[in-house]
Amino acid sequence: MKNIFKILFTIIISGAFFISCEEVETEFDALTKTPEAGAPYYLQFKTTSQTLETSVDETGELVDITKTITVALLGMPQSSDIVIPITVDPASTIESSMYDLSATSITIPAGKSSGSITLTAYAESMPLEETLNLGLSFDMGANNATASTSIDLELYRIKYCPVVLEELVGAWSGTDSWDNPTQVVTSIDGDGNFIINGIMFGWFTGWWGEVIITNTPLVVDVNLVTGEFTIAEQPYLTSTWNGAPQPAYGLSGSGKIDPCYKTMTIDYVFHQGGSVYDGTAWGEKFQEVISLN
Repeated sequence: MKNIFKILFTIIISGAFFISCEEVETEFDALTKTPEAGAPYYLQFKTTSQTLETSVDETGELVDITKTITVALLGMPQSSDIVIPITVDPASTIESSMYDLSATSITIPAGKSSGSITLTAYAESMPLEETLNLGLSFDMGANNATASTSIDLELYRIKYCPVVLEELVGAWSGTDSWDNPTQVVTSIDGDGNFIINGIMFGWFTGWWGEVIITNTPLVVDVNLVTGEFTIAEQPYLTSTWNGAPQPAYGLSGSGKIDPCYKTMTIDYVFHQGGSVYDGTAWGEKFQEVISLN
């Protein structure tokens, strides 16, 4: 009797497992099996607008713009390849010599749901700091989606100038974040280090009200590709207040030089007696924006 129950139980479980597997396989088949020719589908670009910029690599070389242009299939994958001719909008402002498309049509292979080509815009050929437009479209008639059958790309070549420290030596002027006029002087020492002096002087002798007695210019570590720099904490100056000597001050900071326009932004803090101050205890955070005279 027990054996009969075991056999019946096994048959029931096996049947349930078979039915369950059959349902899963049927659903999977419905999604992936190759449809018959003529199955309905629609096409659209994956993205319809984008702004793209050239860049610079770690050596300072210009990097071209590359962009994958994708057309997606809405509906069942097809049993044969779909070839989609791509048309360039004649109103596009980018010249044909400035870019290249890897193909003039996009193919969605049989059984697949998308296809793509590659756009390359040549940085060297593009004008500096000018936005260019490239319009692409397709027309597949009844297979067009209700939207997204055209794409509008804005292409921009950034202005890049290499950082040449010798060209950044001299007197700089501007204002700090407390509206004090600032005068900063840069130089290069005998070891080739970029040196800066005068940061914080306007605020220090004005609002802070101390008299500078001694001063040590600061060594700046500059990234010659990006123009970004850091100032490690260093001894900076000594002072008096109402004639009384004060604990020595150090300074550290960071910022960026724009070698194209000869401007510099400096964010900094001062150190005194183990404490660090960035200005926010009394007002604006310390920053100076200056230009080479």
